[in-house]
Amino acid sequence: MEEPYRIGWHIKVISNLIKREVGIYGCDKNPDELTGNNMFIIGYLAKNGEKDIFQKDLEEVFSVRRSTMSAMILRMEKKGFLTRESVCHDARLKKLVLTEKGKQIHEMIESRITETEEKLSAGLSEEEKKMLFLLLEKLRHNLETDS
Repeated sequence: MEEPYRIGWHIKVISNLIKREVGIYGCDKNPDELTGNNMFIIGYLAKNGEKDIFQKDLEEVFSVRRSTMSAMILRMEKKGFLTRESVCHDARLKKLVLTEKGKQIHEMIESRITETEEKLSAGLSEEEKKMLFLLLEKLRHNLETDS
């Protein structure tokens, strides 16, 4: 049943379609190992490899709770996708670093993500894309702001 005026419902459907689309390649190659969330985290770490990235950074970027991100990182560490390394200025802090396996997976899925982004934005003008991003940011802000 279609819910034409429920923003959340449409976003959920699109999210499922994106996960399916992007996940096709990763699941074929690593059916027991790679999840959609893993792919997005690996991609973020790869694109920000020159910076120290910590769990708290990922919590903010992906808008998830500390316990959720902690569990994801622990599973990714066990799968050999990343490691936690101490930083010299604070031994309590552990930066997240992709392993060689994580880097290889990033290379495998990056083209799939690019293809999915192109498919998503097909037929949209630059002005429409800018408006879409503006609206999505407003929705995110609405949900992150305490009322």
